[in-house]
Amino acid sequence: MRTILVDDERPALKNLERFLKEYDYIEVIGAYTDVTMIFEEIKKEKVHLVFLDIEMPKMKGIEAAEKILKLDNNVQIVFITAYNDYAVDAFEVDAIDYVMKPIMKKRLDKTMERVKKRYSNRELLSPQRSKEENKILCFGNFEIIRGQQEIKWRTSKAKELAAYLVYYRGKFVHRTKIIEELWHNKEEEQATKLLHTNIYYVRNGLKSLKLDQAIIYSNEMYKFDIGTVFCDVEEFDKAFNSNMGTNNNNIEILEKSIQLYRGDYLEENDYYWAMNEQARFSRIYMNMLITISDFYIIQGNYSKAIPYLKAILGKNPYSEEIHRKLLHAYVYMEDYTSFKEHYKNISNVFKRELGVELSNITKELFKNSIQGKSEITIDNKGR
Repeated sequence: MRTILVDDERPALKNLERFLKEYDYIEVIGAYTDVTMIFEEIKKEKVHLVFLDIEMPKMKGIEAAEKILKLDNNVQIVFITAYNDYAVDAFEVDAIDYVMKPIMKKRLDKTMERVKKRYSNRELLSPQRSKEENKILCFGNFEIIRGQQEIKWRTSKAKELAAYLVYYRGKFVHRTKIIEELWHNKEEEQATKLLHTNIYYVRNGLKSLKLDQAIIYSNEMYKFDIGTVFCDVEEFDKAFNSNMGTNNNNIEILEKSIQLYRGDYLEENDYYWAMNEQARFSRIYMNMLITISDFYIIQGNYSKAIPYLKAILGKNPYSEEIHRKLLHAYVYMEDYTSFKEHYKNISNVFKRELGVELSNITKELFKNSIQGKSEITIDNKGR
């Protein structure tokens, strides 16, 4: 990721640049103490990421960020500052993160994980984006895109409001409910003004994709009528709710649905009102992974089952049943190196992190498999 750093304090600039050298996916192409110097750079060169100090003498970071996004609305912004008073303003321009000085490596690691995830998701979606089709994406980070063009929201609340209305997908929501969820800490008059202002911002943002008519108002209620617009969570739900038995004809549909899951529902946005839906989709995702892995195990196609078993363990690393299924798969494939390594790893993890030994069933599986005496069968409990 081509990255520019801006901070009027040179020691802070050098310290940040030193930290960023440890991330192999970051290329620092410029470090400036004068924010006005970066605008020509962005006009001439492709820039993916800008670390931007908020408190600077010639131009405040918030103002600079707005100017950057007018030049290229795909640039990602991370704000850095010594003053926490700016946090709300910083996120008004939809920054990836807001980091306090002095920057600590441990805190920066969290920021960079968020940066990497958002950038990776965009790269993953690039083949789909080549089609001039509007898409609403809710897994991982909330985005509305068309081809390579993504809506850059005027404020963070405009983005949250759009996500909130998409959450109800075509259902009317009363304005009082919206205010209670999004502006519960504001006085009624101020909250009402903020709602109207951000509805305008949402419509204005959607206008660039010719979707401004999708926000409908009636009887003090609003809805986002997504119509035929592709929405990842809706497609994911359809695949799950089709209630079809898993077979050779539909396994591909389930696998394609799994690919939509770029991360938990609105995971990067941290909206508290989305927690229940986030948990629901996480359960669905796990059930689909288990369904697909079991299908391939029954088919005897262990090489295809293994990635799905690993994905399950990525979400639930302490499921001994799934660990046993993975161990069984390695044995069937006669991959005893991976079998031994995995058994050793989980044995250590269970002792170190849970303070328990593996069950006798798992220990027996290891013992018999190594001795070449096991008659292996797999049931739904990985036994």
